[in-house]
Amino acid sequence: MDKASQTKKTHKIIREAGKVLGLAALLVFLMMWLAGAFAEKIEPGPPQPRPKAPKVTTQKVQRRVFPLIIEQVGNVRSGTEAEVSSRIMAQVKEILVQERESVIGNDRKEDKPTTMARLDDRDIQNRLRQAQAQVKAMDRALQAAKAKLGAARAQLEAAKASTVKVLSDYRRYQELYRGQAATGQQLESARAQKDIAEAQELTALKEAQAAQSDIERIQAQKENALAAEAEAQVMLSYTEIQAPFSGRVVKKMVDVGDMVAPSQPLFLLEATSRPELHAFVSDSLLPQLKIGQEVEVSIDALNRTLRGTVREIRPKSDPATRTVLVKIALTPASDLVNGLFGRLKIPYGEYETLVVPFKAVREVGQLYLVEALDSEGYPQRRFVTLGQHHDDLIEVLSGLKENEEVVIP
Repeated sequence: MDKASQTKKTHKIIREAGKVLGLAALLVFLMMWLAGAFAEKIEPGPPQPRPKAPKVTTQKVQRRVFPLIIEQVGNVRSGTEAEVSSRIMAQVKEILVQERESVIGNDRKEDKPTTMARLDDRDIQNRLRQAQAQVKAMDRALQAAKAKLGAARAQLEAAKASTVKVLSDYRRYQELYRGQAATGQQLESARAQKDIAEAQELTALKEAQAAQSDIERIQAQKENALAAEAEAQVMLSYTEIQAPFSGRVVKKMVDVGDMVAPSQPLFLLEATSRPELHAFVSDSLLPQLKIGQEVEVSIDALNRTLRGTVREIRPKSDPATRTVLVKIALTPASDLVNGLFGRLKIPYGEYETLVVPFKAVREVGQLYLVEALDSEGYPQRRFVTLGQHHDDLIEVLSGLKENEEVVIP
């Protein structure tokens, strides 16, 4: 048993020794191969001549002058933006639009404005019916008062005619009495008739005046009822929330069943026909801008550069940031939505820089390189630092010199 264990242990030692010797032999082989022990030796002699430089298409590195552009950041906003609010206190009965939905406003005369929401109008309908009923009652009362006035005026005219006749009789009896052709009793009777006729005329006049006063009072009450009816009609119109201008619903702020108060915003509405870029510009750049000036605006999300016009320069600088709000009017487009990030490009003089054709540049990972000819005309790889694009040219900030030639693939 001890002899078998000893044999097994001996075999294991031999295997381990063989592994070590094999590894050592492999290392020796690799060292000899790297040292060129198995390569064909070249006999010493003069250097081989350099092959002729290849024919390639090249273009010289040029120095160009470009306008210096300073960028100021901003956001796309609507030129017209409003919070559509309620004018009365009522419960929201119905909402007819959703966010991002287009609406038609009063600015489009040929189309009916979009109804955005409806409020509960039951109380106002009751007030309207009461006002209308009062107007009808005043109309009936006015007709009766006018009829009464007509009768009073007719009675007054009759009383006046009677007074004229009685007065004439009284004067006649006075003449007869002075001529002793009438008795004193007849004169007193004529005077009594005159007094009665004058009293009746005065009574008819007061009744006519009272009827006229009634008409004026009822007319005033009718005017008040008409005013109440008109007010109810206006209040009823406030229960239908219409779009004030054509645009797009940006935000819905209420739901059906909510109780809203006067001046409470219901929707945020923007006009898509007047997009603008609102940029906060350093006050040192304001001399470079003026109202009506055309400028370039780049929108990163759309990967597009637009032409805009300076519409407004707010005459107030923020003392903390030393910036001024500048509004740039843009050409309307469906993809210019509120909040997009943009860059306002402001011209600020000129600068010189080296440029090469963009197609001469190759990108390797995060590095840029070109093939430039050396003094003997052979292409040589150069790593370069690039700047801005200018059509088919690109700025080279480092790695090349003016008039060097680069290979155009």
